[in-house]
Amino acid sequence: MEAIRSEHLAARKKELDEFGALELSGIRVKRLVCSGDPARLIVERASAENSDLIIMPTHGGGSFRRFLLGSVTAKVLHDSECPVWTGAHLEEAPSLTPTDIRHVMCAVNFGPQSCQAIRWAAALAKEFGAKLTVVHAVLQTPPNLPDRYAFQWHEEAQHGTDERLHTLLLDFGIQADSLVVSDGDVPRALSAAAKEQGAGLLVIGRSSAAKASKRLGSQTYSIICYAPCPVVSI
Repeated sequence: MEAIRSEHLAARKKELDEFGALELSGIRVKRLVCSGDPARLIVERASAENSDLIIMPTHGGGSFRRFLLGSVTAKVLHDSECPVWTGAHLEEAPSLTPTDIRHVMCAVNFGPQSCQAIRWAAALAKEFGAKLTVVHAVLQTPPNLPDRYAFQWHEEAQHGTDERLHTLLLDFGIQADSLVVSDGDVPRALSAAAKEQGAGLLVIGRSSAAKASKRLGSQTYSIICYAPCPVVSI
């Protein structure tokens, strides 16, 4: 059994050494083959290497599977302490390279992770000379609110949110456009905004409550699944 295992690892190491030779030429690369639980090993290795970012490809596979994240990706998103970059979760993902990113969109919900997400998005946008837009999706109308007050509620919610976004940006000293969207479904609203605005990257904050509950937050999960571009989860 040990001989078979060693042979298998040697074959995988050979594949890895040959993988992406052209794309990674000129870049210092450390190639490692590990054996065990993939998600745990990825998170542990990122921590040991003091990594600033984990990049994981993810794509759909049919009308149903495109709404599902692989279990490895979901576990890494939950357990990792550093940002995680996931590829566009589409059956045919757009062929973007970092130099193609000219517009970074950062979604905030004014929670604890929003500050980190904005700072990270601003730093990346500056690095690539990209436009930065900070967006907030207003939740759906309160269920007990009479229909005749719905329009007024949304108007006041949008105005109040816009003011909060401007204040947040001023506090951080960050130059960015702000956008408030609303259709009652946060993941779909953010997806539509990213597509309409031509965003090449969407930055979001992972919920600390989700970490505490040992589950990947449903909003994070759905945003990644619906996003028309890569997503970085902070």
